Amino acid sequence: MKTESPAKKHHFWILLGLVPLLTLIGVLMVSSKVGGTIDARQADIDKANKDIDSKKNAKSNELLAKLDKSLAVVEKKQTDLHKENWERQKALFTWPRTTNSPVFKALEDKGLKFGDPIPDLTAVHGEFQQADRYLYEYSSIRRDGSGTGTGMADLMAPTQFKDGWQRVLRYVDNFGQVIVNKDQVWLILEDMWVQRSLLSGLRTVNTDLATFERVRYERDGKVIDDPAKGSTVQNKTKRLFRSRNWEVTLEIVPEGNTYQITGTLTNISDRLQIMGANGRMTLNVWLSTAPNAQPLTFPIMQELLPGRGAMKPLKDKDGKTVQMVPANVLPIHPLPSHTLPTGTELEKLEIARVEQVFDIRTVPLKRIEALVMGQLDSRNAAQPTLVPPRTPPFSKEFVGDPAAESSTDGSSGGPGAAYGGGKGSPLPGGSAGGPPMPGSAEGPGGAPGGPLGGPGGLFGGAGVTGQRFGGGTLTAVVDGNKKRYIAATEQVRRMPVGLVVIVDQSYIQDVLLALSNSPLRFQITQVTWNRFRGSLDGLSSSSLATGPGGGIDSGYGREGKLNFGGGDPDERGGRFPGSGSSMGGPPRPGPGGIGPIPGSSSGMPGPGGYPGGYPEAGPRAAVRQSRPSPK
Repeated sequence: MKTESPAKKHHFWILLGLVPLLTLIGVLMVSSKVGGTIDARQADIDKANKDIDSKKNAKSNELLAKLDKSLAVVEKKQTDLHKENWERQKALFTWPRTTNSPVFKALEDKGLKFGDPIPDLTAVHGEFQQADRYLYEYSSIRRDGSGTGTGMADLMAPTQFKDGWQRVLRYVDNFGQVIVNKDQVWLILEDMWVQRSLLSGLRTVNTDLATFERVRYERDGKVIDDPAKGSTVQNKTKRLFRSRNWEVTLEIVPEGNTYQITGTLTNISDRLQIMGANGRMTLNVWLSTAPNAQPLTFPIMQELLPGRGAMKPLKDKDGKTVQMVPANVLPIHPLPSHTLPTGTELEKLEIARVEQVFDIRTVPLKRIEALVMGQLDSRNAAQPTLVPPRTPPFSKEFVGDPAAESSTDGSSGGPGAAYGGGKGSPLPGGSAGGPPMPGSAEGPGGAPGGPLGGPGGLFGGAGVTGQRFGGGTLTAVVDGNKKRYIAATEQVRRMPVGLVVIVDQSYIQDVLLALSNSPLRFQITQVTWNRFRGSLDGLSSSSLATGPGGGIDSGYGREGKLNFGGGDPDERGGRFPGSGSSMGGPPRPGPGGIGPIPGSSSGMPGPGGYPGGYPEAGPRAAVRQSRPSPK
């Protein structure tokens, strides 16, 4: 009997295991080859579709020529804008001019661009240290009260600086013995240019509201005086002048053997107006159009005057009400100072101009709390660092390695910023911390501790190394703040600036408008305002006399302070400063709530460019940022 082999005997089970395995291998091989072919074919299809799409938007040579022409037009427009802005700004960039310095004048006559080499740095170093040179740009008032009062801080009077301008403005007060280099000189000047321009803008808030314009004077249907061009009705001794808040009619009338100025004062606003400290409003009245004519001081005695629409009873001698008359019109009570000197010739007199003299009680911009160059707003607060000037024209040894700097970097340190810039233009900034600000417990470098200190605060933050405000050494003020721009290009430099002020709440928009109208090209990017609940020191007549506002005693209230009290101002009835109550909340008598003000930023094209800032009163600070226009 024949025996079968085990393989043949069990071939069914062997084949049952091999067939599925071989089938699976075959399927995988076929699938891989077919899938690869499909993918390759799909890639060819996609490429063909892209080639077809690219042909759909084909541009002819004629169209490309038109596009090139359009680009040339845009570039020319940009150049024209740079030039236009530079023409507006170039007058801002001067060497110290308050006294006649042959060294500074010779350098200015050379027309140097920002960053250019400066000849004879030894002479420049000596000029900066002269008491009547560089520092006169900030203030020419000496300790004894003498001086011209033409510095940037002097011209702000009666607006105050928190603890004095020496604590608010940034400047070098110690040049040491080492000769300044040309890069330090340009940054010293840049700090001066920016701060002077910022203060000039803020000053217009006061001057615009103090200015009276001559307007048509009509009474009982008869035209008495008309300033319109070509008018034949001209009366030199009877005129009407108008400001934002007031109308004053002035007339020169006989008084004995001389003449006297009389008239009426009208509150044309819709709110009650405080007349001034000690119940006195002071006007400067010019009685001549001569360029060197000096004004007559014209006080008007009254505590306050209701707004337009208010009425009051007119009573007879028996106390009986005869009729109701407007309460916003005040007949000017004659005072000895209203009488002109004996021998005055009426024919030579002309009521030419009128201007209000503010005191601390009536000035719209009450106090500048802080002005910080290099202060970022919330938009750029997360940026790690600011950037220094470009190399060239600045030396690599001074600004560091430009390759390590980013043209879009900003600096940390809290809200508030503005920028500006321009080829050859000055721009301040800095990422430094500086000495503690009143109301803050921070120290140099911006250590936290007060309401304004610490990371993200107005005077602190990461990367803070130099002195951001107040007087200091050349190293602290200049070298510590050479990183001062958000961006620095060949044509435009952008710098952030933070500004904190106390302003009458009715004029917050005036501050914003004044900064926006600055030649520095401010762009306001962040504004915060809060009610101010502190007190403002009164200014003595001697200190006021040093400024353009004239000498008027603004003291009132106890200890010569304007006190806004504490607690909730909305529950205190709206009394006036000096009576122990705080102003604020809904409209009511007095200056209303004096709160922090907005800030602004600016950018300047051309050889200059600056940022604006932001303001706010109270324990916190707000900031805004500005974008410069190109040069």
